[in-house]
Amino acid sequence: MEPYPKSGSRLRAIFGSLILTTLMVIILVRVTLGSPAAQQPVAEPVEPGMPTPSFAEGVESPTITSIDSPSATCYLPAPGSGACYIEWNYLYVAAGSGAYVISMTVAIDGRLRAYHSGFFQSSFYIPADMTRPGYKVTCGWPGSGAAAVWGNTYSYVIRARDTAGLSAANYGSVSCPADIVKVYLPVLQR
Repeated sequence: MEPYPKSGSRLRAIFGSLILTTLMVIILVRVTLGSPAAQQPVAEPVEPGMPTPSFAEGVESPTITSIDSPSATCYLPAPGSGACYIEWNYLYVAAGSGAYVISMTVAIDGRLRAYHSGFFQSSFYIPADMTRPGYKVTCGWPGSGAAAVWGNTYSYVIRARDTAGLSAANYGSVSCPADIVKVYLPVLQR
């Protein structure tokens, strides 16, 4: 019995694994980037100052990823804590026909707060239970945001991408209730 396999069988194993790796890379690139034939032409940019047309002549509008996110709410679960939470009832993302959703992100005031990714999914549905209690933010003092009796106002961006190279985004803002945090320091005697 030889301690090492024959060099011929070793070469076949190496060659076979190289072929398998190459095929996997080709499939992954094909799925991620999409085929060049499937990409649709993009309309040329319009001159500044001119209204943007809803469609371009002779160019089919690509079906882009759609995002459904009912209005965000900000609530204060424990008054006096200064901690509020932003949440949505659900987030729903759907890819265009023949494509899959790659990712969906939630950013609040420019900070990435959630990243959802999928594997061969044509849509995502993220209920509020998956992100409960929500995304923690500072409530703020009365008048620190957009309204005099409310606290801080936060802007959010929900972005989604699909395998066809298309993307979509929802933008919005939400005001939180004001909350005054009282901190009592102990009296120290010398």
